[in-house]
Amino acid sequence: MLEFILHALPAQGRRQVPDTDHVLAQINASQLLLINLVPGEYAFEVHPRAEYLLCLTGTLVLEDEHGRQAAAREGEMVEIPPGLRHRFAPTADAVIVTVAQGG
Repeated sequence: MLEFILHALPAQGRRQVPDTDHVLAQINASQLLLINLVPGEYAFEVHPRAEYLLCLTGTLVLEDEHGRQAAAREGEMVEIPPGLRHRFAPTADAVIVTVAQGG
C-alpha cells in the first residue's frame, strides 16, 4: 500500500553538514536541495537561470557584490535574477530549500 512520506525539513536540515547540498529529490534534470546555513564566510556565485531560495527556519541573508542585502525569514522566499553575482552573507543562519536547475 502506498503512503505519504512526511519530511521534518527544519530539523533534518540542522543535522546536515553546513553549506552542503542535501538532495531531497531528483526532478527531471533538476534537484530539490536542503541546505543548512551557519554564520561564516561564503564565496560569491552567479547562475544563468533565476534561483529561488525558500527559508524554512532562521534568517537567510544574501548579499550581492555591491554589498546590497536581502533577508528572508521563516516562510519567505528570495528570487535571485539570472546573472546577479551573490553569496550567503556571513550572518546567514537558516535552513533553506532550493531547486538546482539542470539541463
